[in-house]
Amino acid sequence: MPIKILVIALIKNHGSILFRKKPDNSPPYKETWYMFGAEISGDNPDWKTVLLSAVKAQTGIDIAVTNILSWDTEIKPDESGRQTFYVYLDCECEFVSGNPTPGPKIEKLEWIPIMELKNYDIVPPSVKLLKKQGYL
Repeated sequence: MPIKILVIALIKNHGSILFRKKPDNSPPYKETWYMFGAEISGDNPDWKTVLLSAVKAQTGIDIAVTNILSWDTEIKPDESGRQTFYVYLDCECEFVSGNPTPGPKIEKLEWIPIMELKNYDIVPPSVKLLKKQGYL
């Protein structure tokens, strides 16, 4: 089974968290809201640089990593349908600057107030992280 290591950004700004909505029919979780992340590989193990670059490419904003929150895992199909073991490094980040603009494969960006998270269809790994943080 393939293994993918991802660093995940829980991006906060004034009591809200930035989420992106997947386009219709995007596997593995369709039409849901999710946080931002980047795959870490042996070719580029500097996870902070990879994460900051990925968020900038996906949103047009700059962030700062403020805290490493936890590690998590999940087994699910990847975008091609192969069962894959995912390892997540969850990080808390703060918005620094920029105007959020959806990048490729992102239907919509939205700052969701923490108190309203329960009203959104959020992917299971993000729900798990939000519960750990006491937001859900």
